[in-house]
Amino acid sequence: MRYLFILFVLGIVACKPKWKLNQENVGKQLTQIASEHPEKHIQFETRLGDIFIELDARTPLHRVNFIRLVKLGYFTDRLFYRNIYDSGIQGGGEYLDRLDYLVPAEYVDDLKPVRGTIAMARYDEGNPQKSSSPTEFFIITDSEQAAPYYKNYVVFGKVTHGMAVVDSIKKERSFDERPVVPVRFTISIDEDH
Repeated sequence: MRYLFILFVLGIVACKPKWKLNQENVGKQLTQIASEHPEKHIQFETRLGDIFIELDARTPLHRVNFIRLVKLGYFTDRLFYRNIYDSGIQGGGEYLDRLDYLVPAEYVDDLKPVRGTIAMARYDEGNPQKSSSPTEFFIITDSEQAAPYYKNYVVFGKVTHGMAVVDSIKKERSFDERPVVPVRFTISIDEDH
């Protein structure tokens, strides 16, 4: 019986998608697979409506990483788990569910954290290059409040339709930045673009 249990666990682990990358050469790996992931339009499905986002070609590593994870199903049934006071909503893989790699920083002068942009979160500890989390992101709802995020968090896209949905998620009741009832989402490739 014990052997069957061990085989069952190994089978589950073997079936898990290969979400992780080797931290030693993340940029190289993402560059190598870029041609497999040319898409740049994604769609969030939520109970409050859909959000459509266009990822920016000027941040190719962030775009490829995000598209790759969308295709692998990483962003299926995830949560917007944080209302960032006055500046936005945060979602994706939470800290305890983080992958063991960071995406190299791609700070572009013209990509500023303004209302309707999407940026990747990052971890401060042991991260002097300000590399990005591969899975945690936030959507800006207030340009003025988000101004300090400029060149501290990589902006890699913008909402093209559905800001009213983002605003509705932001207005959900929360306590100390944690929504009382977090809004679930699933991200897919927007096939209409």
